[in-house]
Amino acid sequence: MVVLRSFVVLSEELHFAKAAARLHVEQPALSRRIKRLERQSGVRLLVRDTRNVRLSPAGREFAAQVAEALQRLDSAVERARELAAGERGTLRINYTLSVGYETLPVLADHVQRALPGLVFQAVEAWEVDVVDSLRRRQCDVGLVRYDPSDDELDSVLLRREPLVVAVSDAHRLAERDSVGLAELRADRFVMTPRSLAPGYQALIDGIFAEAGFEPETVRNTVPGNRLMALQRQANAVALLPASAQLGRVPGIAFVPVTDEFALLPVHLVHRRDADEAVSSLADTVLREAHRLGWLRSVNSHRGHPGSP
Repeated sequence: MVVLRSFVVLSEELHFAKAAARLHVEQPALSRRIKRLERQSGVRLLVRDTRNVRLSPAGREFAAQVAEALQRLDSAVERARELAAGERGTLRINYTLSVGYETLPVLADHVQRALPGLVFQAVEAWEVDVVDSLRRRQCDVGLVRYDPSDDELDSVLLRREPLVVAVSDAHRLAERDSVGLAELRADRFVMTPRSLAPGYQALIDGIFAEAGFEPETVRNTVPGNRLMALQRQANAVALLPASAQLGRVPGIAFVPVTDEFALLPVHLVHRRDADEAVSSLADTVLREAHRLGWLRSVNSHRGHPGSP
């Protein structure tokens, strides 16, 4: 390999002293390398006289082929190093609906810039399916609202997101600037089916318990979209992360919740035996989450979704 690189440099310089200087070797050592290459190949690669060095016809062809091969080799080595460092590869990411409003797009955009060698395959799924896919190694990373850490899985907290109440435009709260959860005791709530998102619903149950009441619920005929369900049940309400406002639906108003305990987290979850690409991703998105202020006190987040 050293001999081939030496020949390519000499073919570019066509001057032994200049080539030796570029290679940081003595000129006699370079001469020996070239003679050895010609002896091993059985081909005269250089034409020498007392004043000049030039490539033979065979030498010109050989130099071009070797330079191309070395470039491909260098590229392969660099790609291998990036893979080993977790900076290249394909990652399968499963995420839940509410994470897809803002958290996933923001982080995916950042990672594309920070780790351009990583390719994403993102799939929306119910919480139970995200976690099951991780356990079965059918995806590499999950973005969910609760922490399912156990002997197989680790999670990284990325965000604490304030909540809003979604109501129809005809609801009594539609024109309010904010609302406390205690004011909603008499309302009926559209909920996500517990069987599909038990961790998420446990968090919501805890928020209602902190507010001092157990909500009355209505049957959700559209499990994957509570905003659509509200269009069909104008007297009902839904408790949602603030980023749901980005998925605007005609006829629906969003009212910020003032209770400081009314927060929903976002966790990046992966297997404990995940490879370097997953670790690199987790480190990158956590730094971005801190930069965005997603882990600061809720008071700094009140307002519009995504405000740092």
